[in-house]
Amino acid sequence: MKRIVILFLSYTFTSYCQDTTYNHFSVDAEFGLNNPIYPMTGGYDAATLNLWHVGLGFRYSINTKFGVRLSGGYDNFRERAGTPDFSSEYYRVSLEGVANLGNIMDFKEWTKHIGLLFHMGAGYSALNGGSISPNHILHGIIGFTPQIKLSERFSINIDGSVLANIYQNYTYDLRTTWNGRGIDGYLINLSLGVQYNFGRKPHADWVMIPGKNEQIENLRQRIEKLENQQRDDDGDGVVNWLDEEPGTPAGTIVDTKGRTLAPRDSDGDNIPDDVDDCPFEKGSAAMKGCPERSGSLTGPNNSQEVITMIEQSEVKFETDKADLSPSFQQLLKAIAKVMKDNPSYKLHILGHADDRASEEHNMALSKERADAAKNYLISQGISGDRLTTEGFGETRLKSSLTTVEGRAENRRVQFDVR
Repeated sequence: MKRIVILFLSYTFTSYCQDTTYNHFSVDAEFGLNNPIYPMTGGYDAATLNLWHVGLGFRYSINTKFGVRLSGGYDNFRERAGTPDFSSEYYRVSLEGVANLGNIMDFKEWTKHIGLLFHMGAGYSALNGGSISPNHILHGIIGFTPQIKLSERFSINIDGSVLANIYQNYTYDLRTTWNGRGIDGYLINLSLGVQYNFGRKPHADWVMIPGKNEQIENLRQRIEKLENQQRDDDGDGVVNWLDEEPGTPAGTIVDTKGRTLAPRDSDGDNIPDDVDDCPFEKGSAAMKGCPERSGSLTGPNNSQEVITMIEQSEVKFETDKADLSPSFQQLLKAIAKVMKDNPSYKLHILGHADDRASEEHNMALSKERADAAKNYLISQGISGDRLTTEGFGETRLKSSLTTVEGRAENRRVQFDVR
């Protein structure tokens, strides 16, 4: 029996798996019946069920299936009617491993209010009464405890336990010394008790832990949700989970959050740049966005005002990126239109960065931004021979770097018409 107890306790401890999603501690008290089966002096007999057993236990649930319990008990034994009188007392302290059979066998698949515990352990006990000195005994204990859940804090326990004594030197009636070998005595306890669970979270006895099928289904739903978030249902280039305006019509220009951008109108004449033949000069719809001119001294898009507006224009970038947003692609399209109308123009493109990385990184990033603008202009039909680039890193700051807005102003590309 010692080997069984040691193996059971060892398995309980090696099954340790700490979880903070439920409460681990509980205390229980019980009152009930006992029956000292063996040994008894000839002619003496105990009542089949003595109405005097009390017990108290403190349990720690290592996980939802296994735990340990420290318990104590008191039993008073009396004679059966018609047999010689006697009275004796039995005290014990036990340390037990506890297996939650209800959770192991998935009772929660069919009930949320009924559980079953199995406990096994060993401890110290003492048999006392009359004029004898206390008989010090070692005992093993094994039992089952059906549970009825009343609430998250309380449950009713019905316990049936058998105790086996070692080194019991007296019969339970204390009239005869006993020198048996091995297991010297047996005792049965049957009790009704109440369990209180500490903490605000559900106790390990009753917490709902997803089964394998449920875990697989939860994982499938999470993957499906992630896949849906990564789709771009409206085709605006912004994935669903970042898109603040889902369902925008095809071809709509949006920002990085999927919000519709008004068409760029660089010269403020209410004619969008993409249909404005003079995007940097105010004009009329009748002139396709160009101003009315007298004589032929100047052609479209070649005034000093146009050059000034281009040199005052900037392309902005997100942190540590050199990607061109749709809005600034419109600006570059307008600049490309001016370059086409004026074949003598050459453009020097200057890239800049904020201070949120090393100087070497920022220098390379600013050059990459200038090259991004150059490559886009080339894609619009401008010869690369007319375009030069230069990166300045964080050496030519436009705004203070102490604010988010200030850093954003420094992540830019500028133009110099030559």
